[in-house]
Amino acid sequence: MPDIFSNQQDTMLTESERQVLVLVARGLVNKEIADALCVSTSTVKSYLHEACRKLKARNRAQAVIQAFIRGGLHLQEVYSLDELADLLSSLDPKVVETVAELLKRKREQD
Repeated sequence: MPDIFSNQQDTMLTESERQVLVLVARGLVNKEIADALCVSTSTVKSYLHEACRKLKARNRAQAVIQAFIRGGLHLQEVYSLDELADLLSSLDPKVVETVAELLKRKREQD
């Protein structure tokens, strides 16, 4: 049986699907997303359904996570640097040190 996801075009998110996932990541519900994008809630649901299918995600939360992992979304599209700094500052200092070390190693590998 052929893999329906083997065609890269079939798994690439459209700009509309990406926009919806950015707003999902910001915590908006379908109605708020529809209002923000000037589309209907059924259109939002359609974009979400397609994004979930392409990312092989069972729900909107998984779709956002998979989009981050696969490079379809980038943190800076969803959160400002100030918001990311606030998030990190809420962590235990040892966790922040560990994250800094991991980032340093990752940069050295690239």
